[in-house]
Amino acid sequence: MPIQVAAHGFELTQPLKEACEAESKDKLHSIALNHIKTKWTLSIQREEQIAHLTWVDGAFNGDVTVKSTDMYNSIHQCAKKAVEQLKKSHAKKQDHHKDSRSIFYAQDTE
Repeated sequence: MPIQVAAHGFELTQPLKEACEAESKDKLHSIALNHIKTKWTLSIQREEQIAHLTWVDGAFNGDVTVKSTDMYNSIHQCAKKAVEQLKKSHAKKQDHHKDSRSIFYAQDTE
């Protein structure tokens, strides 16, 4: 469950790091299927506060970028979008052999 937090263009403060870690632990780790890894990259470009999150949950992965005028809001919205991505990718997971087995069993009984 490694959580990495990096800052570009400014010094990373402890409260920002803790906010990223809390969002990862509270939202992503609770619904992960495997040992999820998250990497946060925080940056500032003019007035925009940018949070970028890359996550890997076994075979599933994704990344999200959110821009806003408040860094904490960017972090929160980024985690929220990552949860949506994670749920969507887990919903797509399916057993590809399940249907083929039922076809063989149906043929044997006929």
